[in-house]
Amino acid sequence: MQARGTSGTTHGMRFLLLALAPFIGSFLGVLIRRLPHGEPVGMDRSRCEACHHTLGPAELIPLLSYAVQRGRCRACGTRIGLFHPAIELAATAVAALALMLADPASPFVYGTVLLGWGLLTLSWIDFETFLLPDALTLPLLLGGVLEGCVLADGPSLLSRVTGALAGWALLSAVSALYKAVRGRAGLGGGDAKLLAAGGAWVGLEALPSVLLGASVCGFILALILAARGRHLHARMMLPFGPCLAFSLWITRLMQHVWGWL
Repeated sequence: MQARGTSGTTHGMRFLLLALAPFIGSFLGVLIRRLPHGEPVGMDRSRCEACHHTLGPAELIPLLSYAVQRGRCRACGTRIGLFHPAIELAATAVAALALMLADPASPFVYGTVLLGWGLLTLSWIDFETFLLPDALTLPLLLGGVLEGCVLADGPSLLSRVTGALAGWALLSAVSALYKAVRGRAGLGGGDAKLLAAGGAWVGLEALPSVLLGASVCGFILALILAARGRHLHARMMLPFGPCLAFSLWITRLMQHVWGWL
């Protein structure tokens, strides 16, 4: 039976995480917009993309400021893109889903939320630019290994390290083989690093599930594009990062529900 004090602390942490989630989403939006272009992330103030008006504190409150300003810049009246509330809502949904499916008293839930936020950012960037920046994938990989060093339960440290190595080696080999046969790149190096990061979070044993889920996701994405009238051909580029990220996070959530694989 959980002590009353422990239960109160757990509920407080859950509330704090959900309250912070939209602000985290706002920061993720900055990463998505600036990181692929090499722009400063933490040193430059947020501005209106149309008139370059520097946003004040009240204009930086996630979701609420957008609603109060009716989706328009206070200075020039230009409509603010839906990207900003969308990423803030998505980051909140990541936290809410993890807290709903995982044991709120488990220390692993916080890692799952952090992983979800990282994968959300990488997916968005890859979908828009076909890039998976090392500045995000490598810290994500180290985070998974660090979780294995700190927490005793879940995938073992050995499983995480071998999962990271196997994930990188497998997709790197597939990419090299594809290029040798077809004479062009089929997978980017970022995909191999992303699967390596995933292996560090879910362990070696879960990688087959991750790859199966990512493949199914990629097939569904291709069908959606075809249904929307897009002609599919051999040289068409499809971002595989979002498919990998989605499968990785679902696998991690299922480890909470079904136990560690």
